[in-house]
Amino acid sequence: GTFTNYYEADGIGGNQFYDRASCRLPDGTLVFGGTHGLTFFNPADVQATHDVNLLFEDLRVHNRRIRPGKPDGCIDKHLSYNPDVKLRYDENNFGISFAALDYSEHERLHYYYKLEGYDADWINMRNSREAYFANLPAGSYVLKVRAANDQEGVEAENSLHITVQPAPWATWWAYAAYVLLVAGIVGLFVRSYRRIRAERAAVLRAEQEKEQEQLVNRMNMNFFANVSHEFRTPLTMIAGPVAQLCDSPDVVGKPKELLRIVQRSVNRMLKLVNQLLDFNKLENDALKLNVRRQDVVAVLKGQVDMYSESASRKGIDLEADGLEDTFLMWLDEDKLDKIFGNLMSNALKFTPSGGRINVSFDVVGRADVAEPFSLTEQDKGTQYVKVSVANTGKGIPEDQFEKIFERYYQLSGQAGGCYNWGTGIGLYYARRLARLHHGYLKAFQPASGSGAMFAFILPADDVVYAGEERRQEVLLQPEAFPLSEDLSGTDRPEEGKADAGEHKQTILVVDDDAEVVHYLDVLLSKDYRVVCRFDVDAALEAIRKEVPDLVLSDVVMPGKNGFQLCREVKNDLQVCHIPVVLVTAKGATSDMVDGLNAGADAYVTKPFDPAYLQALIKSQVSNREKVRNLLAQSTRTDNFGKGVLSPQDEVFMSELYRVMEEELSNAELDTNRLAESLKISRSKFYYKVKGLTGENPGSFFRTYKLNRAAQLISEGRYTLSEIADMTGFSTPSHFTRCFKKQFGVVPSEYKAPSQSPFSVE
Repeated sequence: GTFTNYYEADGIGGNQFYDRASCRLPDGTLVFGGTHGLTFFNPADVQATHDVNLLFEDLRVHNRRIRPGKPDGCIDKHLSYNPDVKLRYDENNFGISFAALDYSEHERLHYYYKLEGYDADWINMRNSREAYFANLPAGSYVLKVRAANDQEGVEAENSLHITVQPAPWATWWAYAAYVLLVAGIVGLFVRSYRRIRAERAAVLRAEQEKEQEQLVNRMNMNFFANVSHEFRTPLTMIAGPVAQLCDSPDVVGKPKELLRIVQRSVNRMLKLVNQLLDFNKLENDALKLNVRRQDVVAVLKGQVDMYSESASRKGIDLEADGLEDTFLMWLDEDKLDKIFGNLMSNALKFTPSGGRINVSFDVVGRADVAEPFSLTEQDKGTQYVKVSVANTGKGIPEDQFEKIFERYYQLSGQAGGCYNWGTGIGLYYARRLARLHHGYLKAFQPASGSGAMFAFILPADDVVYAGEERRQEVLLQPEAFPLSEDLSGTDRPEEGKADAGEHKQTILVVDDDAEVVHYLDVLLSKDYRVVCRFDVDAALEAIRKEVPDLVLSDVVMPGKNGFQLCREVKNDLQVCHIPVVLVTAKGATSDMVDGLNAGADAYVTKPFDPAYLQALIKSQVSNREKVRNLLAQSTRTDNFGKGVLSPQDEVFMSELYRVMEEELSNAELDTNRLAESLKISRSKFYYKVKGLTGENPGSFFRTYKLNRAAQLISEGRYTLSEIADMTGFSTPSHFTRCFKKQFGVVPSEYKAPSQSPFSVE
């Protein structure tokens, strides 16, 4: 009651048979007719079941076959023996092949596999005989494979044990290490937390103690300040009469000497009282810096001269180095006096008779003082003044170099006294004043090896000092040099100013200070058209657009400075002929040298005299106009005096004269041809010729041709018609009209002048 289907793969002739073309022979043989012929067999001879072996063949890891006996093999037997396969964590991409040993039924066999522990269902592979696994997690698995045919169902089954070992960091001992590490970190955290709490408690106690100490100090300082205020009145009352007695002609001889001693003592007491009051302000952050621009060398000279008499009386040789020149900088003279005074007082106190004190002054860069003075990144200065006071005698131990600057610390056991003697605040006070001045004060071992040396540095750059630290009344140009009444009025009609400005020469003013810009605008607008800009980038754009006759620029500005502006102008062929005058508060000789090296035509320091600045501008503009007239009358740069043109302009004009000489007879020559010959853009060529000569290129070329015609007429070797043709004029009549317009006479009546009336100073 069952059917068994057989196909060509089972051994019959084919799969197509004819209806009713079949019979059964007497011996039980069945015969079937089909397109392939006759198929006959006896069903009694067909075996219903047969045994099939299913074997594992090859193992491929990362598409590489692993063979038995290989050094890197992961098994020691062939897979047909069903060994336990052990793979490392990085060998979890592998494939296993297998085969059923049934050669007659192989085309009808289908394969199924299932990886227990990974696959939930059997996977039908049909006739494929290899199973692939990718990124298999670590663990133990059993690979089961079945072979089945369409007639009998499952014919063979086999299994293989596979183990993928975990990565070293995913093993049990690794997790144990992780647990221990986390426990250790937690323990350290708890321990650190407890330690931090203990430290905070200690810090809190220290702060409370410090606050208590500061409270006591403030009470003491307030007490001393109040007492000092009370001292100032009687001291002032003493100082006034004593000064009058000292100046009285009736007091002479020894009484006058005694009064001088009293006067010096009173002045010293007043100085100490003022110092104590300032110290109280310093401790309460109420003492402010008040700088103004002045000569630091002159201030130090006065201080040295004041102490020279005391040094002479004590038999001490006082020397000063570097105080021969001048140096302008922002300076709070009062703070400098007190810093230098403390150092000189200590030096006089500890230098024995016959000893030597050396005071030196120098201007240094940041690189020279960054390491000795421990400058930080917040220090903005790039240039510093350095003042050193060195004396002979007993020195200071190196381990005490910082301690002597502590408040109330006194270094005793020195010959002649102790550092910070008295109140114990002298050096502490001096260092605090130096820091207030954005500088530093330190003690060093002198080069001689004996005695002591104190040095302090103060920044010399303008940008270090904020606006509120500067004494603005000195900086205001209108107050330093007020304008005359006819210029200071504010009722000038703007319309008239605009109309008149069309025929005026243009001055470009560049300064980041609006007050200075307004002042220069008022000062110059009567005679010039003034264009104002507040930074270098905007000024460069205006220079190329407006092509001014002169540029007035500050040096210190945000972003690019005046030196960079000057360099960019002088390196630009289009505008390098424009004079640049630097007007700045940087009055040091080195700054002037830097400005002139950058190409500046003049250097003016603030505050400036308006009359001087106006005369300087007039001279520069006048010289520029003379150069234009000279260029309009010349045909070669050899005709100019040395230094009349800048090297760039001289090269440009030489090339232009050469091209115009080559194209002299070309009546069709235009601006485009000239610009192309000089390898410059048309717009740049136009503005360059216009700026240098005051004429556009076409007019200048016509002037050049007429100047050459005048030269040829003076030589007398050619007729007027030949000269007109040689200089590119189409007709003699046109040549005559242009020549008369240029020189005032017709060519036949022209006589060359004996010499050029133009000169440039």
